[in-house]
Amino acid sequence: MRQYSKRLCLLAVAGACFAANAWRQTAAGQAGDARIERGAYLVNQIGQCAECHTQRDDKGNLDSTKHLQGGPLWFTSKINFKKWETKVPDITASGVAGKWSEERLVKFLSTGEKVDMPMPAYRMTVDDAKAVTAYLRSLPGKKK
Repeated sequence: MRQYSKRLCLLAVAGACFAANAWRQTAAGQAGDARIERGAYLVNQIGQCAECHTQRDDKGNLDSTKHLQGGPLWFTSKINFKKWETKVPDITASGVAGKWSEERLVKFLSTGEKVDMPMPAYRMTVDDAKAVTAYLRSLPGKKK
């Protein structure tokens, strides 16, 4: 009987540990999901990143199958800038978001780091920059 009680107690402890770990993973997943959702909102609604970082079809509409995967820039400027990019990079996990570290992306998005035109310099909060980074990394990008 004593052996049975010990086994039962051990099973109860193991079950409690498993449940606590599952709860922590679920909470972390939900926090990650919330961060990705925030990043999606900032990229797609506020920053309008797709306007430049997504290729357009022959009618000038954004090609949703190439969302944020870079390509040729579809407009030019009448102002003569020292450097004007004619191609924009893939900013998904298959491009910049997969090549740069989180620290580098967050610094780029939060410090107003100088970039070549027409890319604007962003000064996001660190939390927003982390959300954008999480979202961009959640997009697989180009299939190899």
